[in-house]
Amino acid sequence: MADALADRRREQDALVELARGYAERLAARLPVVAAAVAGSVARGDFNVWSDVDVVVIARDLPARAPDRNGLLLEDAPPRVQPIGFEPEEFALALRRGNRLAVEALEGGLILRGEAELRRLSA
Repeated sequence: MADALADRRREQDALVELARGYAERLAARLPVVAAAVAGSVARGDFNVWSDVDVVVIARDLPARAPDRNGLLLEDAPPRVQPIGFEPEEFALALRRGNRLAVEALEGGLILRGEAELRRLSA
């Protein structure tokens, strides 16, 4: 049983590192304020079909959803599913109880910008 738990933890760590690499590449070309893994990977109840939900808070994101998604997916490796917010949008999403925004803040695995993430929740 201990081996299975250790294997599971290693798999989760590998998925988080995949997301971390993505966030670093994205920050090299966009003004990323914060990023966190949310959803099943953060909770540890992921399966082989699970995406790695990466909540990205960045400035100057395109307003149109298709343009925003295209920009965020440009460097995303397989399984990484970015969800982008402008800082003000993220703060509003938290106030409205958006599931992914709340999970990123309360149970997310923060990849970068922890102080900014906390500030947006105030």
